[in-house]
Amino acid sequence: MRQFARPLLASLIVLAYAGTAHAGSYSVENLTVYSGTAATSADDVLRQNAARFGLPASLSNLGLVKVQESLTGKHYHYQQMLRGLPVDRAEIIISIGKNGQLQKIFNETRYISDKVDASAVNQLYNQAQISEDQALDKAWTNMKVQHPLVATPSTELVWVPTKDGVQLARKVRIEAQMPTGGFVQFLNAHDGTVISSYTTSLPRRGERTLGARGAVAGPVLDRAAATKAVANSQGSRSQLSAQSAAAALATPSGINGSGYAFDPDPRTVLNTDALTDTSPASAFDAAYSTKTLRDLTVTGGVYKLSGPFVNIKNIEAPATAPSTTTNGVWTAKRGNNAFDDTNVYFHLDQSQRYIQSLGFTGTKSIINRPLDVDTDGVNGDDNSHYSGGAAGSDYLAFGHGCVNDSEDADVILHEYGHGIQANINSNWSGGDTGAMGEGFGDYWAASYSYSTPNGKIYHPEWAFSWDGHGACWDGRLLNRTNAKYNAAKTYGAHQSVTENGVTFQSDELWSAPLYQSMVALIAAGKPRANIDQIILEAHFGLGSNIKMPAMATAIVNAAKALYPSDLSYANTFQAKFEAQNILSSVVSGPTINEVESNNTTATAQAVSTAGTTVNGTISASSDVDYYKIVLPAGKTLTVTLAPNASSDYDLELYNSAGTKVASSTNGTGSADSVSYGTAGTLYAKVIYYSGGTGATSGKYTLQASW
Repeated sequence: MRQFARPLLASLIVLAYAGTAHAGSYSVENLTVYSGTAATSADDVLRQNAARFGLPASLSNLGLVKVQESLTGKHYHYQQMLRGLPVDRAEIIISIGKNGQLQKIFNETRYISDKVDASAVNQLYNQAQISEDQALDKAWTNMKVQHPLVATPSTELVWVPTKDGVQLARKVRIEAQMPTGGFVQFLNAHDGTVISSYTTSLPRRGERTLGARGAVAGPVLDRAAATKAVANSQGSRSQLSAQSAAAALATPSGINGSGYAFDPDPRTVLNTDALTDTSPASAFDAAYSTKTLRDLTVTGGVYKLSGPFVNIKNIEAPATAPSTTTNGVWTAKRGNNAFDDTNVYFHLDQSQRYIQSLGFTGTKSIINRPLDVDTDGVNGDDNSHYSGGAAGSDYLAFGHGCVNDSEDADVILHEYGHGIQANINSNWSGGDTGAMGEGFGDYWAASYSYSTPNGKIYHPEWAFSWDGHGACWDGRLLNRTNAKYNAAKTYGAHQSVTENGVTFQSDELWSAPLYQSMVALIAAGKPRANIDQIILEAHFGLGSNIKMPAMATAIVNAAKALYPSDLSYANTFQAKFEAQNILSSVVSGPTINEVESNNTTATAQAVSTAGTTVNGTISASSDVDYYKIVLPAGKTLTVTLAPNASSDYDLELYNSAGTKVASSTNGTGSADSVSYGTAGTLYAKVIYYSGGTGATSGKYTLQASW
């Protein structure tokens, strides 16, 4: 069976096939943006668009699971169900503005044909299934769990979309301390084989895959003993955490302390490259600032770094108790864990208060609660991570290898960036979210650093100005404008990518346009706060499997929604995304109809203008359609095939010698996209795989851009 892949639409495509055209709307992959469309309710929007997205007219397979509010409107999250079980991460989200206008629809649901439903019945009721314990054992072995758990492992039955339908799976979540970390694994419910997996521990660098975990050496913990240990610790800990969290949220203490911090880091403060981890202590004296530590907890005369937004505690090895004082004054400097505590508390508390100043308060809040943080964790490694999970069980941990990660605001705010995304979008996974998560974290840190006194003059293009760019590790860059997006690729975290002879980190491909937009807008006199507000707002109303073009489109449209009378925000973001090929400057070119016969390369229909959209039809299962494109030198061709919601058509690209140079075989209702950068005559071939045919059920659109 061919593997299922995500839709890959690299440019803005007007949906034009019969029965689905909507005035004032265009789609970018799994995101459809609307303008001038009134919406009386989310349910009405679903009913009006059921056919467009391959949903039953009754909407009986959808359940409203969450209503989320943002600055511009409300976002209604509907979970797709099949035979009483969730189709994993398959949701459709309706975003309605405060003005009653439909903003966007994000759709990751899957078309369920009678054949797919019959297969689901067979899998669910007639095929043997592994037990929960068997699934947990297999997942435990796959991860080689070597460090204590931070949450009780869980498993549930779900459907996983495939190329040809759905697969019944055991979704297993195991969260452990780093370096083991956390993973979600999807195991075939019948034989326990791994279908897919993703990490819930998001470090600032290093590979985080199940395969990498499986390759490690050393003893594995006993699952029963480790689970019992975490269950015992969670019983007392959860009660105390709930009590302290409720108290912190109800009334900030109003009791402030003070302590030293690097703001944002010693190199930037002193404007020097000379500092290293081994520089004498006196070399850092001028880099310290005395900062107010707001709303601390005081019990029995003991001041603790626990407040309404940050809770310093010991979570991971090494076992280091949080620092306390009897007067609320911390005087420790680097090399002492108490300094790590005050530096982290100050920066995270300040960042959360900044987020609230942007309007994200009350029902629109983002991590407006005490977030647990271990400033000396990660088993002492030179790394840091955000550990995902349900809101209230997630946490941050910072390592002390080489430069202590908790000494650099870039690291602190980068990891907080992961928390921001996960707390807005609990399904943030798949697609390009790996690279975008890292790139956003780098941007969130850079946005703050750029606002500090020396931020614009001391290597503003550096991410991790103190922790990186030295003997510890190379850090990352924020100005990789020569990094170009390829629609045919998927960008995970921390990947080395070579495109058109240029090698870059996947994370840098996303941070660059965000950072470049910020620099350009600030230079034009725009407030940093407005820029960050736009980027945060864009994250609402989205689900899983987001690719960069869809996320970029969400940002551009958030800019239009927030600042409709000042389009310099939207135009700047659009231009920076275009510069890196994430968005296309061609919104739509001419629209033409398919002309038969075009069943061979010799009779292929010519597409001569960039941005052309072809309205085509698969007349029968044996029908194939060829389109001839002459690609000029220096251009990259992107061809995107969008089938109707109930059909699966595939896309291949051939050169003039008849050699297949690219292909895409996504599932039912999902778009296929290919890219190719060698000049010459090329042939795009549309092939039937399954679904409808004929004038009514065989419609598709094909767009060619270069």
